[in-house]
This record gives sequence, structure tokens and C-alpha cells, in this order.
Amino acid sequence: MKYILIPVLYALSLCVSPVAFADDNRKDAWGGGTVVTLTASDQKKVEQDLLVASLRIEINHQDSRKVQAEINKAMKKALDLLKSDPEVKVSTGNYYVYSYDPNPSPTPLSVAEQKKRIVWRGSQTLDIQSKESQKILDSVAQIQDMGFVMNGLNYVLSTEVAEAGRDELMVGALKKIQKKADLIAKTLGRSGYEITEVTVDGAYMPQPEPRMMMKSSMEMDGAQLAAAPVAAPGETEVSLSVSARVILKPVLNVKE
Repeated sequence: MKYILIPVLYALSLCVSPVAFADDNRKDAWGGGTVVTLTASDQKKVEQDLLVASLRIEINHQDSRKVQAEINKAMKKALDLLKSDPEVKVSTGNYYVYSYDPNPSPTPLSVAEQKKRIVWRGSQTLDIQSKESQKILDSVAQIQDMGFVMNGLNYVLSTEVAEAGRDELMVGALKKIQKKADLIAKTLGRSGYEITEVTVDGAYMPQPEPRMMMKSSMEMDGAQLAAAPVAAPGETEVSLSVSARVILKPVLNVKE
């Protein structure tokens, strides 16, 4: 049994030694200092700068081809109006056509009778946005005169402004990290500190925006044309957090 125990002990020593070696390397890399993880965050409200409008054209007819032709015609007219201004970005949205029975019969009907009662409805959305808010408002008024109705009109924060806000917050958060590290180092009597890792996590939190929903074109038949829309920007809260790994340097031993 004595001869068997010696190889086993030797094998265990081989398994343990790499762990101790890794700890020694880590200690050497830190220079005997204490590692501290610090976090800091900041937030600010930024005025929204991008006005976004969503409109839709809605057509009802017994002929599905007529519905699609009218939608296509209206969309082309609106796009021709908007594409001339490079400061206004335009995109088209959902386009759908479906059939329905506006007055369902309580009794079964023949196929021929059902076809006579069917009405086709089609719709497509048009989205426009610009930092030049007056251009959006003027364009919306003209497009509404073409038969479009409003889905929504609201201000948002553009990516560029949000990014600039986060950069400003990052500078402030890093200064907070430095102050915290300096305070800890002085409190513990350390000779200084070194920041080795920094993680930045920024995000902006859009506030709920009011959506202005309009009646369908069927409900608006005979109604007066709506007055030109108005809009005022709100504020969006931008936030950012920073975490850092800090090494507190050991106290220097000064030899007399």
C-alpha cells in the first residue's frame, strides 16, 4: 500500500499547482493592490428635435381593382410632393386590401347574393419626418387635402441628439468614478489608483407620446376639412451608467 500512495500524492500535487500559479500571476499583475469595482450614473432631459407624422389613404369600393388603383394614384401624388425636399424623409408603410359585408344578413345568402353585398376596403400608410417641423406641418396639410387622414403626429429624439447627450453624460460619469476612486484611495491610505477596465452602458428612455387618431374616410364623409395641424416638442430623458475596475496601489515603503 505504501508504494501505491506515493504516485497518488504526486498526481494530486500536479492538479493543485496550476491554481496556485494562477493566483501568483494575478497578484503580480495587480502589484499587491486592492481591486475595487465602482459605478456611476447620470441622466438629463433633452428637448425632442424630430417631428414624425403618419398618414393613411383609405378607399372603399365594390371593385377591388378600383380600390388599388385609387390608393396607388394617391400615394404617387403624395410622394411626388414630398420627394423634392431633401430635408424631409419619406417612407411608405402597410398596404392591405380586404373585403367585408357592411350589413351582414341574419339569414343565409346564395353566393351570387353575397358577392353583390361585398365591399372592398384598402389602405396604405405614409410616414414623414424632419427636424424642420414647419415643413412637416405644411406637408401634412397638403397631403390631408388629397384625402389622407392622420394616424399620428409626435416629436421624438433623433439619434444624433441622443448620442450627443450620452457623450456629455459619459464625461460626467467618468469624473464621478475618478472622484470615488480618489476618495477611497485616500481613506485607505493608498498611494494612488489605476483604472484598468471601463464599461459604458447608455440608453435613452422615450416618454409616451400622444397619438392623434382620426376617423376613417367613411366616417369623415361630409365633414369639414380639418384645420392645419400644430405640434410642440417635449423632452426625452437620456441616461447613462459607467462601471470601472480600479486597482488601489499599495502604500509605498519609504526607506530612511
